[in-house]
Amino acid sequence: CPRDWLLRGDKCYWLSKGPNTWAGSQDDCLGKSSRLLVLQSQEMLDSLQNVTQDTNPVWIGLKVTPPKGKWTWVDGSPLDPVRFPVSGPVDGNSCGSIKGSRLHSETCGAEFNWICQKEAAVV
Repeated sequence: CPRDWLLRGDKCYWLSKGPNTWAGSQDDCLGKSSRLLVLQSQEMLDSLQNVTQDTNPVWIGLKVTPPKGKWTWVDGSPLDPVRFPVSGPVDGNSCGSIKGSRLHSETCGAEFNWICQKEAAVV
């Protein structure tokens, strides 16, 4: 992983130092050749607990997409609401965050820290 990134499993994670909107966070991750966090398992969420134990929400790569208003990850895959229930109101301007071990719906224009994720380089 690059300097200042955390290695967990086969992925590298980077937590921002300051807040941004969801779109700004996504742009920042893309600029780092990465993307906002896409959760694949409860274990992944648990392993990031110590990173995100902050009292504030942290942006992840989850957004409500039109026309059906369904939660979709930035890699295009749908959210499994049974594995990862999202609390909070959902509308066309809802983006996903994690707070502790829970997923929350927040207004995309709100400013929080965020987590970027990329594949670890094989050495």
